[in-house]
Amino acid sequence: MRKRSKTLFLCGIAVVLTACGQKTAPAGNLAKDINIDADSLKSAGKSGGEKGADTEASDRENPKEEEGVFSFVYEGATLTPGELVDLSALPKYAGVAEVPSCAFGGNDNVYNFETFELTAYLDGEKERVYSIYFLDPNLPTTEGLCLGDTVDDMKALYGDAYETEENVYTYTRGETLLTIVTKNDVVISIEYCLDR
Repeated sequence: MRKRSKTLFLCGIAVVLTACGQKTAPAGNLAKDINIDADSLKSAGKSGGEKGADTEASDRENPKEEEGVFSFVYEGATLTPGELVDLSALPKYAGVAEVPSCAFGGNDNVYNFETFELTAYLDGEKERVYSIYFLDPNLPTTEGLCLGDTVDDMKALYGDAYETEENVYTYTRGETLLTIVTKNDVVISIEYCLDR
């Protein structure tokens, strides 16, 4: 129960900072002060060496990679920060919260899909992807990284072309970011985000 409370607290911090248009670096700075059992997270994400039902996301090629942006492929839907949100292409979300947007003015919508949170901002009458924040250790990025993986796993998938500040690694492609927070060389946070 204690581990779940800490995880929910960390997720809450990320949602608040995402809603204010902050990059994940501040969340990573807060995350370093939270005592998360990295070994438990690693075993939760790697139970029996299997990654779970959402593994097919990592088996697909990233259709936007050649365009120089990060995209997240989930159950056949491609989510790219800055692109229009097509909720009809996604499974039903568990809930939605409207939060003030510091980056775009007005409000953002945070959709909870149970394994990840999608934050969307308004562009006129349409919604665009601002960020995708991972909640489930069995959910892989398009390239195959999961919560609970190691820094070496991250580097094997994404290389060494990152910016780092303490335990926060940020990869940039075009106007998109992939931000990974670690503790004791274990991935504790993954977020795709628009670089604003």
